[in-house]
Amino acid sequence: MNSIAAMIHRGWFCLALTLSAGLGAVHASPAKIESQWQPDQGDGTFRNPILAGHWHDPTVLRVNADYYMTHCEHDSRGPIIWHSRDLVNWRPLVRIESLAGLGNIWATDFIHHDGTYYLYAPLMLPNGPDGRLRFSNYVVTAKHPQGPWSQPVDLGFGGIDPGHVVDRDGRRYIYVNEGKVVPLSPDGLRATGELTKVYDGWPIPKDWVVECECLESPKLFWRGEYCYMVSAMGGTAGPSTSHLIVVARARSALGPWENSPHNPMLRTSRRDEPWWSQGHGTLIDATDGSWWVMYHAIQNGRRSLGRNTLLLPVTWTDDGWPVIPEGINPQDTLRKPPGENVGHGMALSDDFASSDVGIQWDPLEPVPDFASRYVSGGGLLRMQAKGVSVADAARLTVLPANRSFEVQVCLEVPTGAEAGLTILSGDTAGPGLALHGDGKLYHPRRGKPQAPGNFAGQRVWLKIRNLDHDVSLYHSTDGRNWEKFAWGASLSSEATARVALYAFGEGEARFHSFRYRGLP
Repeated sequence: MNSIAAMIHRGWFCLALTLSAGLGAVHASPAKIESQWQPDQGDGTFRNPILAGHWHDPTVLRVNADYYMTHCEHDSRGPIIWHSRDLVNWRPLVRIESLAGLGNIWATDFIHHDGTYYLYAPLMLPNGPDGRLRFSNYVVTAKHPQGPWSQPVDLGFGGIDPGHVVDRDGRRYIYVNEGKVVPLSPDGLRATGELTKVYDGWPIPKDWVVECECLESPKLFWRGEYCYMVSAMGGTAGPSTSHLIVVARARSALGPWENSPHNPMLRTSRRDEPWWSQGHGTLIDATDGSWWVMYHAIQNGRRSLGRNTLLLPVTWTDDGWPVIPEGINPQDTLRKPPGENVGHGMALSDDFASSDVGIQWDPLEPVPDFASRYVSGGGLLRMQAKGVSVADAARLTVLPANRSFEVQVCLEVPTGAEAGLTILSGDTAGPGLALHGDGKLYHPRRGKPQAPGNFAGQRVWLKIRNLDHDVSLYHSTDGRNWEKFAWGASLSSEATARVALYAFGEGEARFHSFRYRGLP
């Protein structure tokens, strides 16, 4: 579970950001969009991750031959719904924007029941007792994943990581973290009782190195005579061996719950494994009757790429427990599930021709006035500057899909503003380039001119190259002949990296022709 620039009335300013990526020692794959990482190897096999980058806390469902998936997206415009027909190739459909602006969205549960789609989402809100943060669970509904989606309904109970289940008698329930459950009304839009603890989790051995017990992410389904609950434990952002997936089952949706003798179903047991903190899984049956687990993990030593979405096959023991087949590892080349390839990935480039801000962009904060602060169309993104630094600026971000990539954008900056392109490390400005309204070129973090001369009225190209977190900066006046800056920088390997367009101060920043391209 448990991310810019303004108008220089005197000319265009073009930025190019080049970062080094490639997901470790992996075979070449048939890249489709912008040379992004491609899990489908084109020969009936796939390699993890399924979604490269910070696509964490996945919840996935199948309706006939179609699969749909969402993720946790803190401070977002609303979760993106992804679509697939083979569990490997995924394309974005839509953002559920009716959830935007309310609060910090944590891990969701996406379900289909009696012809209606429901997204149950816990929101972290600022209006708790004594001004403290609080959680409340909301629900939105639609007749089709593409919408239209309803306005959110506050269910009135706390907790995180909701998991929906329907009992044999048709009664509906929501589980949340700490093994607690609450009954729902028949339409799933109202709690009809109080949270009650009915499950204690699985006892983690005391000599294991984990972050916490952290029983969370209950995902429930029926198979045969049993209701199964798949939970995360161990903490999601701690040591490399912290996270794990555990399974319990019962003959009723309310328990009593029996832990699997094969727990944990999945974990990272050693720091030298290729994938760290494996956990937060959803089990799903494919169209051919095979079973799979969709979960998240961190690439060894690459926390800057966040918690990626991974997929592994699941088999069932003779006594009815799900397990990962012996000898199967997430770094292996694996046989794909059956189904049509719908294409893979989300284009990050944007020519700003559409009147809708692209689905790839996220402001990393609730923005009630999003439509007026960020205006796209006619080849321009117009961004209303705010704040006094990158930390409280107007920002739009994208999640890199490669460890090596190139990004470029042109911008204009008015007097009284600073705007630019930077790599956010977590929520902090990292390596980047910015232009002040006075025509001087700055590093957002250093706050002083980084190149001699005044760029007002000129077209300027800037490039940032990151080779495994080692960053070099370049500029050019023609986009062909590059001059390297005398200093470099280091991109943190511990916090999730995002590429951000930003603008602070006063006035309207203008961007056009944003381009992303993965590099080998």
